Amino acid sequence: MSAREGRKERERALRRELLLQAAERVFGRKPFDEAAMQEVVAEAQIGMQGLYEQFPSKQALYEALILARAREFQARVEAALEALKDPLEQLRALIRVKVTLFRERPDFYPVFVKERVQWEWRLTSRSTEAFVEIYESERRRLKAILERAVRQKRLRPLEPEFLAQLCIESLQATLLFVARHRPDEEVERCVDRALEFFLRGAGTAE
Repeated sequence: MSAREGRKERERALRRELLLQAAERVFGRKPFDEAAMQEVVAEAQIGMQGLYEQFPSKQALYEALILARAREFQARVEAALEALKDPLEQLRALIRVKVTLFRERPDFYPVFVKERVQWEWRLTSRSTEAFVEIYESERRRLKAILERAVRQKRLRPLEPEFLAQLCIESLQATLLFVARHRPDEEVERCVDRALEFFLRGAGTAE
């Protein structure tokens, strides 16, 4: 690849990320059917032609946003867990990744929660199969961590699926509380809050 081609590729990648960030804000505050592509280009300060060069439709833009953020989360989790063996340390690290991404991308959180709930309740969703595969993979990872903790008698011997759901809801309740009442709370304190909430329900009596 020539220097000129490399520069064009970097510029294209930058425009794509600017559009995804703008889409986060637009889809975060409006339902899909009410969001307009014109709002995205206004947020990104990029022309309609530049938008359609990257994403041929609103659906394509939405799918690309969901998938890009899901892949980013997955990559961060894998990096965070790489050197950890203790299941509760792994759980803390996983929660920390989620809290950190929530802080970095608060506009995306409502979009993600909507897609997660629709998938869990088997409702109609605009998510792609690739996103669903990532979500299911991450849920299996969480269940495996929790199952190891149960075997080590660090958690109560509850059903893995219930433990996973309890953990997810503990984190969601924490993020919602922090967003509304403690927006400046440090990431680590937020992690402590979510983990404490979960362990009060699932931890052993020791």
